[in-house]
Amino acid sequence: MMAPPPDGEPDFVHPGLAEPRTKEDWFAYVFYEPPPRPVLPPYELYLAMDEAGQRRLNRMRSRYHSALVLAWTPAVRHFESEIMELLEANEDAPPGARPGLFIDGPPTVGKSTLVKMIARRFERQLREDFPERFGERLGAYVPVVYISLADQVTPKQISVAFARYLNTPTGGTKEDIDHRILLALRACGTQLVIFDDLHFLDCSHKDGRASNDHIKYLANHAPCTIIGTGVELQDSPLLSEGGAKGRTTQTSGRFSRQELKPFSLDTELDALEWVAVIRSLESSLELYRHVPESLTRQHWEYLHDRTGGSIAGLHTLIRRSAVRAVRRGTEAVTREVMDSIVLSYAHERGYARVLELKDRKTARKVAPKQSARREAGNA
Repeated sequence: MMAPPPDGEPDFVHPGLAEPRTKEDWFAYVFYEPPPRPVLPPYELYLAMDEAGQRRLNRMRSRYHSALVLAWTPAVRHFESEIMELLEANEDAPPGARPGLFIDGPPTVGKSTLVKMIARRFERQLREDFPERFGERLGAYVPVVYISLADQVTPKQISVAFARYLNTPTGGTKEDIDHRILLALRACGTQLVIFDDLHFLDCSHKDGRASNDHIKYLANHAPCTIIGTGVELQDSPLLSEGGAKGRTTQTSGRFSRQELKPFSLDTELDALEWVAVIRSLESSLELYRHVPESLTRQHWEYLHDRTGGSIAGLHTLIRRSAVRAVRRGTEAVTREVMDSIVLSYAHERGYARVLELKDRKTARKVAPKQSARREAGNA
């Protein structure tokens, strides 16, 4: 039996609307349950409802569609296994820096969402297995700390972010704050620390190098497993001091780096994994006229073209298409509805390039046929 959520949070707050900045924010995310799947009356009864009745039902459907559950893809399961193994291997390790993991990859492939999903499940399992650790003093045990880094972050800003998360005082020097947060991490039993957006540690600048050193300091003195996410970490000064080729940092000797890539269609297995994600989302739709598995069978390649294999792009496109289908009364996620959705600038540019490449391939195939027809005519 899990402990109840912290008091003082109104029922209607959606914790996914903002990144967790405090342990209370994180607890809200851990306890969050998505809106229930609405039970739809027969379509004839729906059409016979008055305007207010339809509006209320449609609002329930839109809330439900906006919170479609993210799929536990093979990549998520892989990183869950890696992180859980690290946590177990580090649990009673001797003093010193524990091995950590950097998850590298381009934007919108789901790195931040992935680590939060894994950390949430980790904490929920702890709450089920060790309810006595939480007890009446809710918040005394804080197994997970999640820190989202800001641009041009300084060492003191990192320390202040920890202090705010753990509700410890933020006054005094950086050394004062560090002392308090290290005591708090031990007192709270913190096992997992997540640094999101590590690419903001620009080690080519003084503050960036100092921040990098500060994370190494925390890794040395906090008995926690550290997981980081970022963009283009492989070539960043985080792993090669100042960007110098061939010169690695202490960080590179303590953290493994693994890459999270967009879904591809290069092999049959790749395509099957992509289709499985689409199927999991499509099966969750609550629309009156949607043809079952039409996205899975007819539009899976189109969905890959539109999103570049980005899980974030796919979720956005299907969620928004479902909401639009309800609002416009089409009651189905069709190619026409999906074409009407404008995704992020990066996704739309990527889709334009895909269409351009396909047009070129088509032109190359057509040209020889036209030339052969002209030669036959001349003969």
